[in-house]
Amino acid sequence: MSRFSDKGYYVKENAPIYFTKDMIRTAEWFEEVMGWYSNIVEKNEDGQGCYGVVFDMLPEIESVHLAPFTGFQMFYGEPEKRAISFMQVQGIEKMRGYILSKGWDKITEVAKQPWGGKTCRLTTIDGYIINIFE
Repeated sequence: MSRFSDKGYYVKENAPIYFTKDMIRTAEWFEEVMGWYSNIVEKNEDGQGCYGVVFDMLPEIESVHLAPFTGFQMFYGEPEKRAISFMQVQGIEKMRGYILSKGWDKITEVAKQPWGGKTCRLTTIDGYIINIFE
């Protein structure tokens, strides 16, 4: 508790940055494959997305902050094809099954870990890796 009071803050939300050259395609991938929601907030004069978000909850719940932001903030840019997130979920096997049922096979088997949890890795349409744990 001493350390907490010394620094005076704690993290309530986390929103990894996700760069993409085709935000509309990426948002559609999150909707179709992950079952998430998206909002492309800003577009340039050519109609390309400059800033947007994808998240697993209804926009109405996210917008009133009834729950922490659990998605990704998207910006126009070159994808970095690296691990972007270590995301905690409830129902990891069901999540994997849902993604596979949508025809996306770039997700590893769920593996039990020595620390008692379960993990798998998902590669997105832009080549990012999302490490998932339960």
